Amino acid sequence: MKSLKYIALILLTALAASCDKGNQTAAPAAQGFDNTGGTGQGGSLARFTIAQKHLYVVDDMKLHTYSLANPSSPKLTSTQPVGAGIETIYSYKDKLFIGSQSAMYVYSISDAGHPDKLGTASHIRACDPVVANDTVAYVTVRGGNSCGGTTNAMYVYDVKNVLNPSQRNVIAMDSPWGLGMSGNTLFVCQGSNGLAIYDISNRFYPSLKKRYFDDTYYDVIPYNDMLICMVQGGMLLYELKPDGQIIKLAKISG
Repeated sequence: MKSLKYIALILLTALAASCDKGNQTAAPAAQGFDNTGGTGQGGSLARFTIAQKHLYVVDDMKLHTYSLANPSSPKLTSTQPVGAGIETIYSYKDKLFIGSQSAMYVYSISDAGHPDKLGTASHIRACDPVVANDTVAYVTVRGGNSCGGTTNAMYVYDVKNVLNPSQRNVIAMDSPWGLGMSGNTLFVCQGSNGLAIYDISNRFYPSLKKRYFDDTYYDVIPYNDMLICMVQGGMLLYELKPDGQIIKLAKISG
């Protein structure tokens, strides 16, 4: 999990950029912000996300929703219990996917100020980064950490029926952390075991294309034609090609 220092920095950058950009559609920050009410883009290990002009923050048990109608003064619109051991939150269009130590929760944000729970997918206990789109959700579980569990794997869920997500596949992993999706490409961070790149043309059956072992990877954010990787000691920046290939540009230490 990224430290609170990193989370606070990304959040402040996202809010500041959204204010400075006026009528542009998205701020160039890791977490993203759509001034027309669209969906933010963030890392799969994040404890907050921005969508529909609202900020959604999870703690260990609850989901807190803030209106960003006035970004300089967020207003709390709702707080609701989700479950125990909440770890991550990810937004896609009008839905939130919340990962916990025992399940993945799906919420509707059609009423952005008051999220509504749609369904739950239970799985093996572990820390659970989630990325998803209209049809599929990818969830990584990692053993040997404070969240409990012994399994290292990526679970693939069919979420076309969000009221009843169904498990379609399980792929063994070495030590999965965060993950990110761009088009037909899925990027999975595996800590000291590098970065794995999958072809997801067949959404439920990812096919491994390539692995990079040049650093210790924790989380990844595809953003337009960039791939931002959180690694040990800082960030790696890659150019992201339309076919999913990546070209290293720089490493930012910090």
